[in-house]
Amino acid sequence: MANQRVVILFSLVLLLCTACGSGTKKPNIPFVENSSEYYDEDVIVPFNDYAGVRTIQVKINNCSEFPMIFDTGCSGMTLSIAEVYVLAKQGCISADDIEGYGYSTIADGSIVQNMIINLKQIQIGDLICHNIRASVSDNENAPLLLGNGVLNQVESFSTDNINKTIKFHLK
Repeated sequence: MANQRVVILFSLVLLLCTACGSGTKKPNIPFVENSSEYYDEDVIVPFNDYAGVRTIQVKINNCSEFPMIFDTGCSGMTLSIAEVYVLAKQGCISADDIEGYGYSTIADGSIVQNMIINLKQIQIGDLICHNIRASVSDNENAPLLLGNGVLNQVESFSTDNINKTIKFHLK
């Protein structure tokens, strides 16, 4: 019940923060590109290490950049409601980006309901991914997770612990 109230409240905030518009919603088909001027099949990004937890900077919808946990055990991508509010206030997401609801199993084994939104673009260094589905946790302190929803869009990735970088090899 509390989750539904949060989702309804969030939807109202998005409606107030966005301009009215019409048109047909385009299908969300993910694809990846390298934004560098000279095409290179590898994109290398730095990571920070906090007690064994790696974080990388991720720019969402060409607006705000957030440190996200590089989590190969996460099936998708997760944001907290706090970051979604920031993006909505900046006009970077709208009610049209809400795709519905889904269920997630979290680390303690419990199942929670989350809102699902479409992120039109995320950027990690020169790696750009389009139309990525993200779960939104109603917990403002929930960790931001970059998982297989993005990692499955690249051919492979490897970690260099000495130089503290992650190399993404594009498909």
